Amino acid sequence: MALKDIWFSLNFEQTNMTNHSFISLTKTAQRTSLSRSTLRNYSKQGKFPPLIAITEKRLGFLLADVEQWMQERIAAGEAK
Repeated sequence: MALKDIWFSLNFEQTNMTNHSFISLTKTAQRTSLSRSTLRNYSKQGKFPPLIAITEKRLGFLLADVEQWMQERIAAGEAK
């Protein structure tokens, strides 16, 4: 298998996660360029998707919710 085929396969798997995939608070912060504390505050204020308790000590977001929020921010920026 060629290197580009391996890369495509890995990339395809990442982009085809189900709507029920979790993303950590840290990864969400990296993806959105918002700090972890801002994400927590926005989530509490209803300005960002709700945090989900994955385990007793682990919080995260649904990936689909984060991506939808990002698309809404892009659309709001384009409307200006």
